[in-house]
Amino acid sequence: MPVAVIYIASVLLFLGVAPLPYGYYMLLRLVATVVFVWAALVAHQRKNEVLPWVFGLCAIVFNPIIKIHLPKELWAVIDITAGMLLLAVQKQIKEQSNEST
Repeated sequence: MPVAVIYIASVLLFLGVAPLPYGYYMLLRLVATVVFVWAALVAHQRKNEVLPWVFGLCAIVFNPIIKIHLPKELWAVIDITAGMLLLAVQKQIKEQSNEST
């Protein structure tokens, strides 16, 4: 996964704490789901045992089809935690070509 995608998704998640229009949160759900599914696949291909499950759970929480309704305060914690998770494990899920740098 390109590092830019990881950073963009993290910034979008951190911005999710702010009071923004409903459309932003729908976009956030879509972007987060795609990024977490992609990260789960990359982590699985790299034979990681835990990260695919964590990313899969995140994809389920953020999925735009079957919405999970939680209080805004709890979503703020989830958004920040998910953004920090992406930044913390970026080295394990970034593109192969970037691993040598």
